[in-house]
Amino acid sequence: MIRRYAIHNFKNHADTSLDLGNLTILTGVNGMGKSSVLQSMLILREAFLRGPQMKVLPLEGESFIVGSAAALVNRNVPTDQNVLRMMVDTDTETFNFEYLYPIGEANELGKSDASVSAEESHLKTVSLFNDDFQYLSAFRVGPQTSYNANTGVVDKHRQVSQKMGQGEFAVYYLSKYGNENIAIADLAYENTPSLELKYQVERWMGEISDGVKLLINQNGNQYDLKYGYELAGKSTTYHTAINTGYGISYVFGLVVAVLSAKPGALILIENPEAHIHPSGQSALMRLISQAAANGVQIVLETHSDHIVNGALVNWKQNHWDRNTLSVYYFDRDDRLNANPVRLEIGESGRIKNAPRGFFDQMRADLEVLFDLEEEE
Repeated sequence: MIRRYAIHNFKNHADTSLDLGNLTILTGVNGMGKSSVLQSMLILREAFLRGPQMKVLPLEGESFIVGSAAALVNRNVPTDQNVLRMMVDTDTETFNFEYLYPIGEANELGKSDASVSAEESHLKTVSLFNDDFQYLSAFRVGPQTSYNANTGVVDKHRQVSQKMGQGEFAVYYLSKYGNENIAIADLAYENTPSLELKYQVERWMGEISDGVKLLINQNGNQYDLKYGYELAGKSTTYHTAINTGYGISYVFGLVVAVLSAKPGALILIENPEAHIHPSGQSALMRLISQAAANGVQIVLETHSDHIVNGALVNWKQNHWDRNTLSVYYFDRDDRLNANPVRLEIGESGRIKNAPRGFFDQMRADLEVLFDLEEEE
């Protein structure tokens, strides 16, 4: 598991260091560097997949496009202005990656002579560099008339996504592995008789959207996903994903990825809350939090107080160790660099000394609605 992750000289990250928990939440207003943290991790992964010696750091890959090197250099870095450095500190080993920014509009970086190459076998023990990894981006696919299969991505590497973290193969993944039991029995929906992946995905999806049922049909190398609803002995007909609420399809791949994870896996998630009702977000965070408590490492970016509160509620109710949850609020310092602050969580599960701007818009709105604003 990655315990600390550091970035030097990448976009607005002059020198950023994050202590990661089993569940790490990155939040803050737009443009503060949250997505860039995940992006830098994806770049490292892509470099390893292209060549375990990681001699070249690509700036365009399957799951990201960050532009040219000239656009990434942080102009406010006081030292090593031409060096991009990333550090991955695990339970057992520390890996340092150092690359040099070229002059001009290059789309890759070469490794610095000062960078020490890690053994491939050692890197493969880190889930960022092996198949115990999933990435679900803000570009997740919505409802489709049909979904493609990909035997290389799914059958060989057990990934739900290839392009930009879309989760485009989640339907095929569930069709392929739906009869297998989930690796972590504690992720099973309460009081359910089966640990099969498809059954568990359906039950958790039914918690996120009350009573939803799934039906997958194969048509050649295409897969159709249909949704129905069943409550108190009543049921609806099944409708294609394209004729069902957008949010259901949007969260589908995320649920598949979390339930498929093994202890030690790493999952990167952007905006898990997208298009999901607050009660559904709360249910989703029960699943994500339970996965984290059972050894799955999850790093997610969110703009939803329901996601943050869901993590805090589960942390409090289950009396989990303080280090299992890290919540960071991203702001800028006086040089316009990213300034992530790890927030203190009190014994009650509440955030202590929350900074200005940390999900305080509701309070500001209520002050106006109830005429509580201060007089000048």
